[in-house]
Amino acid sequence: SKRKDRGVKVVYDVLATDQLSALLCTGEGRYFQRLHRSMFGFLARLSVFVKRRKSKKTHSQTETIPTKPLQPESKGPFGSLFALIIGIDAYEAPEITPLLGAVADAREMECYLTAKLRVPRMNIQTLLDGQATRSNIIKGIQELTDNPSITRNDPILIFYAGHGTEAPSPKGWEAEQSKIEMIVPQDYRATKDGKRVGCIPDRTIGILLQQLANAKGNNITVILDCCHSGSGTRDGFRRVRSVEANEDIPDDLDIEIWGTSEGKRAKIPAEFKYHGSASHVLLAACASNQSAMENNCRGVFTQALLDTITTLGVENLTYASLIKHLPDLPGQSPRCEGKNRDRHWFTTRVSRNEPFYEVKKGSEGYVLDAGSVHSITERSEFSLYKEPSIMSTHLGKVTARSVGPLTSIVELSPGSSPDLPSPAFAIQTVFGTAKALRIHLSDDPKLKSLRDRLQHEAESNPHLYALTNHEDAKLHIGIHEDTVTFAFENSLIRTLGLDRIPFRVRLEEEVAIIKIVEAASLFIRYLNHHPTYLDVDDHIAEQGSKEPVSVYYRKLERRGRNKWGEEAHENGNLNKNYQVDVVGGLTRYGLKITNNSEEDLYPYLLLFNCNDLSITSYYAPPTVKHIDKDASLQKGGSITVGYGDGGGQPWRHVVAPAKGTSKDRIVRDEEDLQVEFFKLILSTKPVDLSFMEQRSPFDQSARDDTKLPEPVEMWNTALLTVVVRKENASR
Repeated sequence: SKRKDRGVKVVYDVLATDQLSALLCTGEGRYFQRLHRSMFGFLARLSVFVKRRKSKKTHSQTETIPTKPLQPESKGPFGSLFALIIGIDAYEAPEITPLLGAVADAREMECYLTAKLRVPRMNIQTLLDGQATRSNIIKGIQELTDNPSITRNDPILIFYAGHGTEAPSPKGWEAEQSKIEMIVPQDYRATKDGKRVGCIPDRTIGILLQQLANAKGNNITVILDCCHSGSGTRDGFRRVRSVEANEDIPDDLDIEIWGTSEGKRAKIPAEFKYHGSASHVLLAACASNQSAMENNCRGVFTQALLDTITTLGVENLTYASLIKHLPDLPGQSPRCEGKNRDRHWFTTRVSRNEPFYEVKKGSEGYVLDAGSVHSITERSEFSLYKEPSIMSTHLGKVTARSVGPLTSIVELSPGSSPDLPSPAFAIQTVFGTAKALRIHLSDDPKLKSLRDRLQHEAESNPHLYALTNHEDAKLHIGIHEDTVTFAFENSLIRTLGLDRIPFRVRLEEEVAIIKIVEAASLFIRYLNHHPTYLDVDDHIAEQGSKEPVSVYYRKLERRGRNKWGEEAHENGNLNKNYQVDVVGGLTRYGLKITNNSEEDLYPYLLLFNCNDLSITSYYAPPTVKHIDKDASLQKGGSITVGYGDGGGQPWRHVVAPAKGTSKDRIVRDEEDLQVEFFKLILSTKPVDLSFMEQRSPFDQSARDDTKLPEPVEMWNTALLTVVVRKENASR
């Protein structure tokens, strides 16, 4: 065909595969991509057609498209990125509906990496159609683990476009809703070596990803453009990327990968899937009860994702923020899961500044997408911006007038722009009626300079802390020789046996001390945070009587390589009236949360370590753009943390030894006790509470289209106390 406006004659039978790939990444390639979409996948199969015509030595007499000679590759800022890209249209089993855009998605992802990010081609392994067999997909991940060219924390991308499916969980496989999710290799249902080829379960990939993270670091991105509803439907050139898995899954499937001990099956973790995973970040095309669609021979999700990161630039996005910037995809609610979703793309750099909240016009005025669960109080003030960045256009200020559980009504301050975009973005600047941490300093004259500085800082940050007398204080600052000490005046913490924080800081390190006080203020604020419309005593009584949510704290035992399961013995629940008392050591633990209420819930689990003031997320719901029916903790359901398919690894409780001398900036004293609180926050809508997380201020090291009915807005919280005693220490 001929495009007169471009003067280009198109000849399909003379372009080699590598020339075509190069052409797609040039300016002329944009015409081909549009042609591809309009011709329903013809271009995606062009390379096969080309090889067939070339083998017959037949050449068109029309003019060929001039192509630029391939230049030596030069590395860009992502030159150390390695990728495994998988796209499957044509499946070996004739009964499986072929797809039209999975291979095209894989090729365009490869093109984006090489042309936009300048990733060397030698760093990318691409498996298309017949190459993407079950054994090759598994082998591809294992080769990343064994690749000596990949150094620790180099970025790694695994992209899959094709069919997905789900099946009943085999015996002994702990899973939400008793289902496991799987990706479908090209040779699924074929017979090889006398055995029928199966799908690849989430657990298998989860273990492979954990092994990869152990070897190469957790700078791993997994993108899945598939779904697991099992419908396998088609409508012209709109197709669903799922099939039905009719056969039972053997309970020893892939046993050679996850290991065994005396033939026993265990409830192994599936970090591949869910929200506590630290091994990787997962971007999925849709919720588990939705369908990942193809339209005009492209995956709807992949096309939207590539358009967004190309327009905005990966260097300007975190994984979580990408979800908010995606266009609306009818019938699909893409999600971002994983502990490290606040990282910038393909880096270990975390964006954990003060959060931006959306502000939109509502029937009662302007509505802020944050409420009391986010620690918003009346008279809290916010600065408004056109985009979620303080570098964008400043639009004015708003003040919280009425605070609800999950949203707040705000009013514009004088001088603010009267016509706000929808949405505008707000960042909190004044904390309203929030109570400041009351601090008392010893009268020792050596602390005079520190007292003056703290007083000045308190006047600048009255929402954080204030100096007071000893009787009213919640934190006491004293002195021991030439070091500053910190002691809780919190009655609950002291009752559990922790009188003071086991760290001391040299007197002259005033900047470090100020940071510790600020961290202590946020620690106490978030630890004591609870719904304002509930009386605390009634709330605790309700927990004990009705138990809308129950927490089962388990000791785990190892049953083979990469496998953890519950320890089988009577009275295995270590949670006694919301307190766990254990001896520190090598024992691993996990927990199970069961929803006994009549509401679908979104849980957020944080660990507050009173010994070092750190707040760590152990479980979080996925980041989504719109509310869907795929709540993490559905009524009558349960999730596991540390084992099963809830994500994450089992954890240990350890009483840390003494560290440092009087010459060091920070000294850790010997301790016999560690007090921790698991704070479980439950809401009826997904909320992002990652702003509550904080590193220990004593840590000086660097670390690695149907509208759904609106649920009633509620949130609640429960505390599970963990007391860790040194071995042989008295109770």
